[in-house]
Amino acid sequence: MKRKAGSAVASSLVIAALLTGCASGGGGSSTGPSKGTDSAAGAGSSAPVTIKFLNWEKASVYQPAIDAFEKNYPNIKVQYMPLVENDSNETQKKIDIMYASGESFDVFSLNSTPDFSKRASNGMLEPLDSYLSKENVKYEDEYKAEQMKVNGKRYSLPGKFGPWLILLNKTQLDAAGLAVPKSWTWDEFRDYAKKLTKGDGPSKQYGAFFYTWKDYFLLRQYSSQKDQGIMADDGTKLNADNPLMKSSLELRYAMEHTDKSIRPYQDVVSQKIPYRDEYFQGKASMLPTGPWMISEAGGTDKLPATFVSAFAPWPTNNKGDEPYSFGGADSLVISSNSKHKQEAYQFIRFLSTEGMGLTKQLSAWKKADLNKELDQIVSATKTPDKIDKASLINTLSVSKLPNPPIAVSYSADLEKGFIAESEKYLLGNADIDTTMKSIKANLQKIIDTNKK
Repeated sequence: MKRKAGSAVASSLVIAALLTGCASGGGGSSTGPSKGTDSAAGAGSSAPVTIKFLNWEKASVYQPAIDAFEKNYPNIKVQYMPLVENDSNETQKKIDIMYASGESFDVFSLNSTPDFSKRASNGMLEPLDSYLSKENVKYEDEYKAEQMKVNGKRYSLPGKFGPWLILLNKTQLDAAGLAVPKSWTWDEFRDYAKKLTKGDGPSKQYGAFFYTWKDYFLLRQYSSQKDQGIMADDGTKLNADNPLMKSSLELRYAMEHTDKSIRPYQDVVSQKIPYRDEYFQGKASMLPTGPWMISEAGGTDKLPATFVSAFAPWPTNNKGDEPYSFGGADSLVISSNSKHKQEAYQFIRFLSTEGMGLTKQLSAWKKADLNKELDQIVSATKTPDKIDKASLINTLSVSKLPNPPIAVSYSADLEKGFIAESEKYLLGNADIDTTMKSIKANLQKIIDTNKK
C-alpha cells in the first residue's frame, strides 16, 4: 500500500467547492454482523440490492470477505471498485469527485484523521449512531481501537488495524550479538543503531532509517499516552510546548550528526530514497514503520525477502513506561448519498468484525483470534519463513494505542509548516531553540488564519 501520513490529502479546492452533501440519519431494522437471510434487503423485497465499495487495495484482498458476506446476506451484492490500486491518495481524490458529481456509491475507506475529519464535517459521511443503537451494539464492547467522532457523532467503524512498530533485520542483529527486544527505550534503540552501523561510503550499513514523513520527526511523542500530534488531542491548541516534540527532533539530529547511525536527511530528500529499498536491501537494520509492513516483511515481487525480519514494540521514553504507540484502524464509512444505507451498514459491520480476518489483515474486533489472523497473514506472504512470528505476536500483544485526537481540517497545512521548520534544524540552518520558536510562531499563524 502506498502509505499516506496525512500530508497528502485531497485537494482543498475540490473539498471546499464540491462537497456540499448533507448527512442524514439512519433508519430501518438492523441485524448483527453475521445474521443470515433476515437482513434488511430481504424485508419486503426479494430483489437483490447492490452496494458499491470503493477502495485502493487489489480486488483479491477483499473478495474472500465479500464472498462470505454475500453468502450470509444473499439479497445484498457487493461491487468492489479499486479506483487506483495501492494509492490511497489518488483514490480519495476520485471519491471526492464522484461524490460531488452525484455518482452513486455506498461504502469507502479513509486512512488518515485529516481526511476523515474534513469529510465528516462537510456532510459526506453517514452518522452511524442510530444503526449501532438499533442493533444494541456498544462500540467499546466490540472493538479495541476507538474511532474519531466529529461533533459527538460516530461516522465510522474500524477497518484494518495495527500499531506502529520497529521492523528489524534479524540476520544483522544476530551478527552484532543483539537480541530482539521485547520492550525497550529510545535510548536503547539509539544504542542498537550505533552497534548495527558498519562501514563507510556507498556500502555503509546504517543502524536505522528515518523517512521524510512527519512521523519521523515525532518519534518520542508517539510513545506518549496522549497528545501525539502537532496539535493537542482536543484540537484547540498547538502542541509545541510539549517537551517530547523538541526531544523527538533532538533524537533524530543526534543519531544523524553525532552517532552517524542514520542516513543524512539531506540524502534521503535529495535522492528520494525509498524506505522499503533501504530496509530490504540491507542498507538499514531497523525501520520504524506502520502495520502495513507486516505482510511485506515476507517479501514482494519487487523486493524479495532475503533475510528474516523480526518485530519489536515502539520504544518507550523511560523504563517502566507503558508501551504506547502511534496507529489505529482505517475508517470504514458510508456515503451520505448512499441509496442503500442499511445494507451498507450491514456490510461494514460484517467487514469490521469477522470479515476483516478473511482479508489477511489485522482487525480491531475484540473477538478476533490474533494467532489465527497472523497465521493467515504470514502464510499468504511470498516467503513466510522470513517472518519471525514469535516477536510479532509479542509486539502486537503488548502495544497500546491512545484514543484518536480531534483532527482539524487544516492538519495538512500544519504538517507542511512543521516539516519545513524542522528541516532547517536537521540541515544545520537553525539551532533547536530557534526551530521551536519558529514552529510555535509560524504554525500559530496557520491556526489563527483558519479560525477567522
